[in-house]
Amino acid sequence: MHLAELRTFFETSPAVKLLRSQNAPFVIDFLQQQFKRAGRLSVPHSDLHGSLASYREELHKTHPDALRERPEAYLAAWCAADTRWLHRFLEAGRDEPVYELTPHSENVLAFLDQAIDNELGFVGTESRLRIVIDTLADLVVHAFDDPSRRLAHLREEKARIEEEIERIEKQGQVTRYQPAQIRERFATAVTTLKQLQGDFRAVEEKFRTITLQVQRQQAEGLGTRGGILGFALEAEEVLKREDQGVSFYEFVRFILSPAQQEKLQSIIDELGRIEEILEQREGFEAVQRMVPLLLDEAEKVMRTNQRLSATLRRLLDRHAYQDRQRISTLLREIKQLAASQCDDPPMEIGAELETRLAIASPLSRTLWSEPQSFAPLSLAEHVSDEASRVDAFRNLAKLQRLDWRGMRQRIRHTLAERETISLGEFLTEHPPSGVIEVVGYVQIARDDGHFVDPDATDQIIVAVDHGRRLELTIPQVRFVAS
Repeated sequence: MHLAELRTFFETSPAVKLLRSQNAPFVIDFLQQQFKRAGRLSVPHSDLHGSLASYREELHKTHPDALRERPEAYLAAWCAADTRWLHRFLEAGRDEPVYELTPHSENVLAFLDQAIDNELGFVGTESRLRIVIDTLADLVVHAFDDPSRRLAHLREEKARIEEEIERIEKQGQVTRYQPAQIRERFATAVTTLKQLQGDFRAVEEKFRTITLQVQRQQAEGLGTRGGILGFALEAEEVLKREDQGVSFYEFVRFILSPAQQEKLQSIIDELGRIEEILEQREGFEAVQRMVPLLLDEAEKVMRTNQRLSATLRRLLDRHAYQDRQRISTLLREIKQLAASQCDDPPMEIGAELETRLAIASPLSRTLWSEPQSFAPLSLAEHVSDEASRVDAFRNLAKLQRLDWRGMRQRIRHTLAERETISLGEFLTEHPPSGVIEVVGYVQIARDDGHFVDPDATDQIIVAVDHGRRLELTIPQVRFVAS
């Protein structure tokens, strides 16, 4: 780092702008809740808008001066070119925009997460030192292609393993990590996992940058078709040859291996038996979601790469269409030149007449039917009385906003004690305030990836006003621990 680089970074970086913004703690907390704690890579506009509205309403109870603008104004500002805290785009199969974190927001969340852990928690110096030593030792072994060096290392490892096996067989004792060492190593692994999730944004941003450059050259007519195509292919190839690209594609090959997925899942299942790790609930939940989340991250980056390929195909198709148009123009010019030689035609000119007439059966036409008409209805005669109006306002006042955050917390607390629970059993332990809350739990089950079977139904009893009880038929819902 040099002074010029630091000054440029502090003046232009969206990450620094986020940390310096007036509402920085609230914006970061909201983004953390919606993406990281919820384990989502992207959020539809309607969900994020509704969540921001609920967040502001809850926040104003304790901080009335924070986030005073409308939710849509904040979402637009966070996606602006000078902020770039969120990336807004249209996704295939959706009829509304979708939001995802940008590399700048990922860097801020990772920085604050590590800084707060170092200040409020503990710093894993011993585990980090071992990681450094193990990494350097592995580098020394695998950076050379000398067979004798590799055999010496393997024999040394073999001797160490045989010595440990013999000691266990004779003494029957195993050296176990102390609780502090377990917690320290697990915290280091969780921190590394969070940083890994943020690294995907940087790779995806490079693919997106190449795509935008190709589209800009195409729109502005810069270069030939071959030049634009060559630029895109060369840029993609350079990205794949860079250290970052090489590492990413090696990761993809690793995580897509069924054997590696099964091995990772087995390790995660074994971690659930370690009491010291279960105490770090948030970190353990992040590790439990690791395999599907990393698969989603890899797939999302690959989809961005596929969009680059689709852009190139459209470029080639457009130029192919222009070539066809040029050929058509040339043929038309040839015809015009031929017609101009009509005074001295090279061949006999004539005309062909079609003498056979096609007969269409009159029965093939549909019969006429009178169009549908609607009777007019006057609304001028309808006058509501005062009692009906007061009753309508009273019913409106009874409506309450669903506490989505509290509902999700109740589900998480329940699943912390068991692996799965049906909606009926859950509502028996947590009686709902009404039918709308039951519908809300079904919506949460669908949005958060729990099991919902629309072809099967369950019968539940819900208590409503004045001691009345309603029997509801709902889709079969089962909440499952992630």
